[in-house]
Amino acid sequence: MSVYAQGASSADSVEWKWHIHSSLPLLGDSGTRLKFVVIDKNSGINSPEFDVDGCAWYQPRDDGNHGWEREGAILLPKNIKSPGAVLIRKEPTENRASAQDYIACFELICATSKHKFPVSSWICSDHGKRVFFSGTAYLPKDTPTGMVEERKDDLNTLRGTHASRDDKRKETDRIYWYQTYNDLGTSDLSRPNLGNNKDLPYPRRIATNRGNEGDGREKAPSAGEEIWLPLDDRFGAEKNHEFNAGTVLGVVTAALTVIAEAANIKHRAPITVLPSITIGIIRTIFAKGLHCFTPPLDYFEDFEDAIAMYKKASTSVEVMLPTNIHPQGTANPGPARKLRKASSFRLADGTWDFELKKKDAAQLDNLTTEQRVPVQLGYVGPLYGSATGTPAGHSVFIKDSKPGASGKKERLGSKLWAFLNGNTPSVNNLFNFNIPRVLDSRPNAWHSDEEFGRQAVAGYNPCVIKALTELPETFGSAIREEHVIGDLQGDAMKDLVSEAKAGRKPRLYYIDYWDLSAIWALAESDPAKIVVKPKGFLGKLQNCILGRTDEGQAVQHAGRAILYLKNSVTLTSNQQNFSRSEISRDAEGNDVGLIPVAIELAHPKTHKGEDGLAPSAGHVYSRSQLSADRSTWAVWQLAKMIFKSLDSSFHQLISHWLRTHCVLEPFYIALRRQISAMHPVYKLMLPHFRYTLNINRNARGSLVNAGGLIEKSFSAGAYAMSLSSIVYGKDWNFATEALPEDLKTRGMVDANGKPWLDYPYATDGLDVWNALTSYFDKYLRLYYKCDEDVEKDAELKEWWSEVKTLGHGDLMKFGLRPGGEKQLWGFAGDITSVQQLVRVLATIAWLGSGHHAAVNFGQYDYTSFVLNAPSLVRKPMPAPGDKSWEKLKRASLGKKQEAIIMTYLSDPFTAATVAATVKLLSTHARDEQTLDEMNPHLVDPAACEANQDFIEDMKRLEQTIEMRNADSKNWARFRLAKDDTARPLPYTLLLPGSPAGVTMRGVPYSVSI
Repeated sequence: MSVYAQGASSADSVEWKWHIHSSLPLLGDSGTRLKFVVIDKNSGINSPEFDVDGCAWYQPRDDGNHGWEREGAILLPKNIKSPGAVLIRKEPTENRASAQDYIACFELICATSKHKFPVSSWICSDHGKRVFFSGTAYLPKDTPTGMVEERKDDLNTLRGTHASRDDKRKETDRIYWYQTYNDLGTSDLSRPNLGNNKDLPYPRRIATNRGNEGDGREKAPSAGEEIWLPLDDRFGAEKNHEFNAGTVLGVVTAALTVIAEAANIKHRAPITVLPSITIGIIRTIFAKGLHCFTPPLDYFEDFEDAIAMYKKASTSVEVMLPTNIHPQGTANPGPARKLRKASSFRLADGTWDFELKKKDAAQLDNLTTEQRVPVQLGYVGPLYGSATGTPAGHSVFIKDSKPGASGKKERLGSKLWAFLNGNTPSVNNLFNFNIPRVLDSRPNAWHSDEEFGRQAVAGYNPCVIKALTELPETFGSAIREEHVIGDLQGDAMKDLVSEAKAGRKPRLYYIDYWDLSAIWALAESDPAKIVVKPKGFLGKLQNCILGRTDEGQAVQHAGRAILYLKNSVTLTSNQQNFSRSEISRDAEGNDVGLIPVAIELAHPKTHKGEDGLAPSAGHVYSRSQLSADRSTWAVWQLAKMIFKSLDSSFHQLISHWLRTHCVLEPFYIALRRQISAMHPVYKLMLPHFRYTLNINRNARGSLVNAGGLIEKSFSAGAYAMSLSSIVYGKDWNFATEALPEDLKTRGMVDANGKPWLDYPYATDGLDVWNALTSYFDKYLRLYYKCDEDVEKDAELKEWWSEVKTLGHGDLMKFGLRPGGEKQLWGFAGDITSVQQLVRVLATIAWLGSGHHAAVNFGQYDYTSFVLNAPSLVRKPMPAPGDKSWEKLKRASLGKKQEAIIMTYLSDPFTAATVAATVKLLSTHARDEQTLDEMNPHLVDPAACEANQDFIEDMKRLEQTIEMRNADSKNWARFRLAKDDTARPLPYTLLLPGSPAGVTMRGVPYSVSI
């Protein structure tokens, strides 16, 4: 067979070279049985179909970078002058089994031109011919004549029909549609469906169509079945190599729980994150040693015991212990306790060690590898799939497999097994806890009031603080002047509030988590709620999983905190009753820190007493009244810790899950359904949704589901996702998710949009935002020559309409926004100008990149440390004068007070689970795409130039942030001398680039973890 097209002659044809590249490893039948047709963009003329195997110069070969390539030559008819698209198909195997290949890029080159077709997709024999357009971007009105019908047909395939949208999904389906969150509960653990409900409104997720149970809940996947996703939206191999979140977290949680079962086997905790067969394997692994385990402790014994979580990573636990935690004039009383209670996971010297034995860890590592591959060798879907990752599939390793072998390693073949398992870290890596940066070399920082305030503007949840522009009683708080006057440096609260309301610089700020009180009503009205006394550790764990809130289990508080921006270099946590004459201010009048001056807390039983508190108010804990007195110092510390637990819950459920993962998914579904791959908006925005569907699917399977890690480890328990729904219905507006508008709404910037105080998240974030909007404006104006072009863009119009009516339709459908579309979206109707479009797209991009990076990649270094951000509170905060209050006051300063405090916070088992989870979630994969890298979907030279300018902006921003971190005026981030044990942390979360690992920096394009 000739290397040219069958039947073609050189007289009426032109020679073209073709080149196919894949980022998939060369295994089995990679790059074979592929056929393609070339289409002229103007005339629509189709070439003959070319057989890659017949016109290639060589067999598929390794590209030297974990992928493969193949090339050859063809003769195209002279009337195909400008290729605009290629139709590619993969033939099934010899026995007619489905087959697939992953292609990253297809190129055609002749003597006078080169045409690049960004494929980035799975080619499956089930799909027939797939169309892939050249990299040139076109608005609908500019579509070349020969491409118009292909453009429409491709979108129609992705939309599906009215019938196919509801059909049970096949592995190779390419249909994008919407579904409510009706897959969170199980037959044993009922949870309400979220969405299409006035009381529980919610964004939509991608439809997975497994059919519904009688209660409207989606049927659970069958044994060994993976929740469906389009092949092109699945993780790439690099991502899976490092950790498959659903599998690894499931195995880790199950392993710890199985070990803990030895403490009380009769009260076994349900494990819902893994198939029963996997649980059985884990129990088998540990069966011989289970009898020797002692129960995990109910609580850490004191602060040193909690810090010992990181003792293995330190030369000495003493260097991590605070030396000035107690009120001025008192020394740390009492020697460190030498003898600790016997417990699983703790060594004789008190070091916590949650790592498994090497043999057990090796078996679990093999198990996690096997969980990532199909059980049946006849499975036709890819092991990994991603439009931007490195995949692998059954059909590409079949020649290396041994179908009759008993072990999966032999059945899959040594090449694939090595590919899957070779670079995968051990499960034990998750339980090897490095010292978090919030503690490392700064033992006297985490407990201070200054650090509490610093984290409000530069910590893991810096997007909730607001300027106080009205007195607290106006929004139902019990905080009054007498609670704060002692810390206001001679000013009165009412005067400071009035000044801020008049537009002067605010000095009082607040954080309001009263929304968490919604859980109390949910629990009271829950007909399935069962309150029983927990029996042993496992009984307590089971109650927590089932949403039971018996004391000693989990108590969801609600609360508020008032913070003061101090302008003094002499103010300490032990000063009180200040007057203006007694306070020295620095010579330049600079701010020197933010401190909490009053904390208000309530719990489900707060308003059932006779204290006369309004339903919207709680008990107030005053810094000036409590922190300097050695008898009440512990009360103030406990109030801060319980408030930080509220912060931890709100961060995880709202700032992180709801405001990034959850709300972005409908924008992407609509993008795939309504905007063509030819569209400039599609090419611009695709990187900002990379891996989002996959990570959200994993979250629904092991993190936010009934019995998942969020329910097990956070005080909200079974009501966690319902809470996120309530906050969505009450507060979420796309219009205020743009960073400048968000800061303005919270009163955190002046009339010119400049932050009032040293606010690293805002300052660095605005630089990212401004770079994004400048880039987007430059890029979009390459294609939209005027506002009329935007207004007449039919695809854009359908996308925006579908986002509003289907993806986020509940808020308007149920009348939850009295201000209408303008309140919710910032404007009513269609997008009618380039400026509006820039704002909309930049907001989406900001949420997926900067906002998500700021609330995600600092999780390990802030929230893995239980004393800094406890996820769980197990007892109600003592009310002034009650028995618990008096017990805490009477306890001797030091270890005894610390021991009492620890009975309120997360137990060691929960703390280890949270630490392992946030370590995984804080990890950058090796294939991460950060904002300082090129958008791989852009081909047009002018578009690539605009993208390159943006990358240069990101590189300059890195230098700017480093300079800010070195400026002594920036109290929230200045890097002090190494011997200062209470120094601030430099703010690095919005540094654009990052290597792989837990780095506390790096801004990926998308919500990818």
